[in-house]
Amino acid sequence: MARDGRMGRDDWMGWLPKGFVACSFVNFVVGAGLGGWMANDPGTWGTVGAIHGEINPFGWLTLLIYGMTYAVLAISAGLRPPRAWVGWFQLAVAESAVVAVVGGLAAGNPLLLRLGYTLQFAAPAVFLVNILSAVFAARRPGGRMEMAMDEGHPLAYLQRSDRYQRTDKVAQRGTDISLMLFLLAAGWTMVRAWTSPLAALAPAPAFVTYYGWIAGTVLSVSLHLFPRFAGVSGPSGRMFGALQVGWGIATVLGAAGLVGPAWLADAAFRLLGLVFALWAAVTLRWLWGGGQPGSQRPDGWTASRLAWGAAWVYSFILGIGLLLGLPPLSLAALHLLFLGFATNLVYGVGHALFPYVLRRRRPPAGWAVAQVAAGILGVLLMAVAFLRLAAGGAVSTGLLAVGGSLAALSAIAFLAQWAFAPRAAA
Repeated sequence: MARDGRMGRDDWMGWLPKGFVACSFVNFVVGAGLGGWMANDPGTWGTVGAIHGEINPFGWLTLLIYGMTYAVLAISAGLRPPRAWVGWFQLAVAESAVVAVVGGLAAGNPLLLRLGYTLQFAAPAVFLVNILSAVFAARRPGGRMEMAMDEGHPLAYLQRSDRYQRTDKVAQRGTDISLMLFLLAAGWTMVRAWTSPLAALAPAPAFVTYYGWIAGTVLSVSLHLFPRFAGVSGPSGRMFGALQVGWGIATVLGAAGLVGPAWLADAAFRLLGLVFALWAAVTLRWLWGGGQPGSQRPDGWTASRLAWGAAWVYSFILGIGLLLGLPPLSLAALHLLFLGFATNLVYGVGHALFPYVLRRRRPPAGWAVAQVAAGILGVLLMAVAFLRLAAGGAVSTGLLAVGGSLAALSAIAFLAQWAFAPRAAA
């Protein structure tokens, strides 16, 4: 701690978020490698596809969400869980869940699958307890929620501010709802695993996980970070609050429709598409409209802005697709969601924040832009191939091979640029 009791430049976050980010990176490269393999050899879809489908949402995006949540809490409020070992225990549980499910899928082992899906429910439960313990510890007599860093810190612009109060309130509500939906979906899957382990991840809980937990969290975190990155206050929180209500209704009714009447699912999916399209359109207007005079932009904004722009373009395409009847669990929709939207947002956040989160030197601007551009092009080629498949056409192995290879190389380059970069000066 600094002499005045505030967190200094190097101890504002702690090691726990770095542990989650590091594990998510490893999972990301493994998942991307499997994706590249399948893109070049569609005959492996039946055996490798389920493993790829476990690693990407749970090993890559979910672990990253956990880690960045701990980091954002430290940035915005200087808030850390009072017992560090609980966070490390959660990391062990979350990663063990992925390993167990992958092992169970690869070996067709029901016992491993039951264990894995049970741990996959336990991890967010521990996460919720740990976050609440940090809040309660700060509210007890003698505890306090303080600003994490002084005004001279490069990330001080990310802290709480009245300027972003309205959108921050919507974002916080969204992350809370998303976590509750994940607990519901993970519990649902766990119960199924004890009766039908080889078919545990049914369409309804999968939909809630992908569009309730992952999409909901990414939308909410972007609403917290992007106005600060772009230097805009943004429109009233009422508009995003209304979109958030639409997202919540669409997620719940979509899950109900997947186990009930098809017309209900269809209406819910189209509502979800409208939410994605409108949210993306407003954010793209912010992105290209320019920041307000005197606003602070993060270092690495060129690569970050390119990645954010691509993410919201793919989100808009996904929204239009859902509005036109694209099934949300189709390969086209899931790749637009995971690789086009969520992963490009991660690239955008990474190029802005990871030098401080990981204490590594920033890669050269040309390298960073090339890495992001390769991922954008890879997703575009894969999306075209999968959209053709969804429309009843034949599998375009050439597009998939090139697109999957580019997406995998982009993921590996993203990891390499942080893993092997020299350490930043203190």
